[in-house]
Amino acid sequence: MDEKIIFVSHCILNQSIRNEKFSKIKEVVKLLSETDVGIVQLPCPKIDCNGKFIKNTTNVKIYKKYCEKTSVIIVNTIKKYLDADFKVLGILGVEFSPICGVYRINNGRKNIPGKGALIKEIENEMQKRNFQVPIISTNLNNVFSILEKINILLKNS
Repeated sequence: MDEKIIFVSHCILNQSIRNEKFSKIKEVVKLLSETDVGIVQLPCPKIDCNGKFIKNTTNVKIYKKYCEKTSVIIVNTIKKYLDADFKVLGILGVEFSPICGVYRINNGRKNIPGKGALIKEIENEMQKRNFQVPIISTNLNNVFSILEKINILLKNS
């Protein structure tokens, strides 16, 4: 099977929950569609945590248990795709997000080095199971960088 799939942070596809809108989402979806890459949208702790929508994501501690449980579900899903011979290109995180940041997060005051709560737990869960798929940092202010990173994943698949 030559099916390809990519996991995408919820707010990349659902602009309604972001404080700042990402106007170039159509270009990302178009590239994935034109290259026959399936898209799996990750769950959003801002929506799902404690059954209510939470706007303030700077207190990552309230998300820890949710992210631990959710990471198990996400990694189970990734593993099911891998076991079914899908090529999982990776996971697109969102830089500066306290939940889905890959290298830098915003702590409510400034951008600092670190991983978002959900990304950290997904990495930990994959490490426990001795496998890894790439987790790619995306800056929603630079669509060309996102497209370039997706093209690199496609070339390496």
